Amino acid sequence: MKRTIFAIAIAALVLGGCLSTQKENSAQDSASQNAVGAPNPFYSFKSLEDAEKKAGFKFNLLDVFENYTIQAYRVIPKQLLEAVYDSESGDEIRIRKAPGKNDPSGDYNVYREKSSQVIDGVEVIFFANENKCGKTVWQTGGHSYSITSQDRISIDKAIKTASKIIEMNSANR
Repeated sequence: MKRTIFAIAIAALVLGGCLSTQKENSAQDSASQNAVGAPNPFYSFKSLEDAEKKAGFKFNLLDVFENYTIQAYRVIPKQLLEAVYDSESGDEIRIRKAPGKNDPSGDYNVYREKSSQVIDGVEVIFFANENKCGKTVWQTGGHSYSITSQDRISIDKAIKTASKIIEMNSANR
């Protein structure tokens, strides 16, 4: 008789534990079903013309990198337009333009080297590590611009690219 009561008590504990675990799991499942992440604010386009329409501003941008192809133009309406370039080696370069004076790069890496140069009357700031530029930013004509590179480009290449972009967009100043 003692064995039977003991077996029933054990069974009750095991079942009770299983039921509470099922309730916890079902509560977690319904919580995860109701969880909503932030929506992606970007719209992607294959043509610069369509991207400019959605952005609400022009961005004169030609193929400024040799051996790189533009994969997409991405836009946050009225806030940002970017061109995403890829190389055969897998490097990715992003060039962004945004209204206002804030850094549009989205790059929050820490760089040991910071330098600047005036190009066509515009101060351009370079952020680098070991003379390889990861981020370049400048403001002109009510807009901010940035160039970022995963694999880092030479400062010379960053200067030439910024110079081309400044020249191509000087009519918008």
